[in-house]
Amino acid sequence: MRICVVMAMHAEAEPVVEMLGLRAVDRPPWASHVPMRLYEGKTRTNTIDLVVNGLDPDTGIDCIGTQAATASTMLGCEAFAPDLVVSAGTCGGFACRGGEIGTVYLAHDRVWYHDRRVPLPGFDRFSRGGYPCLPLDSIADDLGFSSGVISTGDSLDLSPADARRIDEVGAHVKDMEAAAVAWIAGLFGAKFTAVKVVTDLVDGPHPTEQEFLENLSMATDRLAEALTRFLREISDADLKGSAPA
Repeated sequence: MRICVVMAMHAEAEPVVEMLGLRAVDRPPWASHVPMRLYEGKTRTNTIDLVVNGLDPDTGIDCIGTQAATASTMLGCEAFAPDLVVSAGTCGGFACRGGEIGTVYLAHDRVWYHDRRVPLPGFDRFSRGGYPCLPLDSIADDLGFSSGVISTGDSLDLSPADARRIDEVGAHVKDMEAAAVAWIAGLFGAKFTAVKVVTDLVDGPHPTEQEFLENLSMATDRLAEALTRFLREISDADLKGSAPA
């Protein structure tokens, strides 16, 4: 099985590259001037293509968010025609739904947007997303992960309107890429899932940016371990499960 993993930050990707023994590809099969970087390797049964969003040429910082994630996923899907696309990274969690710092989540049911509000007929539904995830609750149980609904937005903070959208879908995870990755995966006919590790509690007492920075190193190490175990566990047979209609 061919799996395309999409990650935003180099700090998130480096432990994964090391743990899986992936090799950097000096000349990826896309235009040299785009920042996306590629690593490749294999598990016992799967071929892995890891696309990292790369660094913004103007600011020198990681290309986070849906804009870069859309481009990375498009490049990966066009180049490799993966069977499965995985959005992997860190995230915010919710104590009110059982989340804790370091909790590992595997995507459940559907992935949504919470910061796209377009109150026009048809556009309102499009703006919400609701892209299906491969049903993998049994694998989550086997690996000791939590299953959770993911909601995506491009801001680190949480506005009251965003909070209402997140509550409507009962999201366990607030991230900045998964819905964009899921949309492109669906256009290419690939299955989708996400592996996310909590760095901060959105509804906790501490500022999000403070908790994120304090817990990033721990979360990226845990992400590398969790993603490695997942990529070694997932098989062709798991893709035969039907996603929600």
